[in-house]
Formats: sequence, C-alpha cells, structure tokens
Amino acid sequence: MREWVHSRYVRHLADVTVGGRTVRIDLSVRRLCCENPVCLKVTFAEQVSGMTVRYQRRTPLLQRVVEEIGVVLAGRGGARILGIALSRSTVLSLLMRVPLPPLVTPRVLGVDDFALYGDTYGTILVDATIRLPLMLWEGWEAEQLSRWLREYPGVEVACRDGSLT
Repeated sequence: MREWVHSRYVRHLADVTVGGRTVRIDLSVRRLCCENPVCLKVTFAEQVSGMTVRYQRRTPLLQRVVEEIGVVLAGRGGARILGIALSRSTVLSLLMRVPLPPLVTPRVLGVDDFALYGDTYGTILVDATIRLPLMLWEGWEAEQLSRWLREYPGVEVACRDGSLT
C-alpha cells in the first residue's frame, strides 16, 4: 500500500480585517495521492472545512463579505471599503457569480446594455421600482429581450439606458 501523503505546501489565505488591519492565514496543507487507478487526478490538496475552498485565496467568510459589499457598492467602491488588496474587476467578477433572487416579473422594467470588455457586451434587466437586478446576460440583441418579455409577461413600462426614474 502506497503512502497517501505526497507532499506539503503553504496556502496563503486572505481573511476579513481585524481592527482595520489585513489578516493573512498561512496554512500548511497536504497534497494527497489518489489511489483510484482510473482517476485522472494523481494528487489532490486537502481542504479544511470552513476555511478553504478549492482554488480560492480567500476564506469563505471573506468571500461572503466581498459578495455582499459587491452587491451594495460594486466595483471600485467595494474594493476600497473592504480594506484589502482587491481590484474593482475582481469585485465585479464575483458580483456576476452571485445568484440572483427568485425572479418576479416587475411592473416597471429597466433595460441597459454595457461593455464587458473589448467587443463583448452585456445586458442587464432591473426592477425599476425597487432597483434590483433581475437578469444579466451576454449580448445586446433585441431578440433576447423580446424572448424574455414573452417568457415573463406583465411588464407595463420599460425604460432604457439607466433611466430608471
């Protein structure tokens, strides 16, 4: 029987600030051998429940804080208030992964398009009465919007280009 422990390495995890000071956790983790001969992974890193997530450099607690701040402030403001080294692009990227609340067809729908990067564009649908995002998709074709309106009937007013009032 082969030894399970392949090697060890140190993971550097960012955690929530304490007293306005950044916190970095240096955690020694093991790389373990996979003994299943049909498994494509030869080794894998052990995960510490509640502290590590695969491929993350932040603790789950900090990840939730970043997501919540991102929802409220987005971009540069979210990165600044956290007091950690985090770019606005990272905050926006995390924000785009946060699941949206269950969709309820709004009476007043705000529709806006924006440039993600290069020649890639996106469209956001917002409930204009409560100012919460409903849907976000890549592209800005009118056919996508008309499909959405057919799928969710009940919109009485649609406003465009951030004119949500």
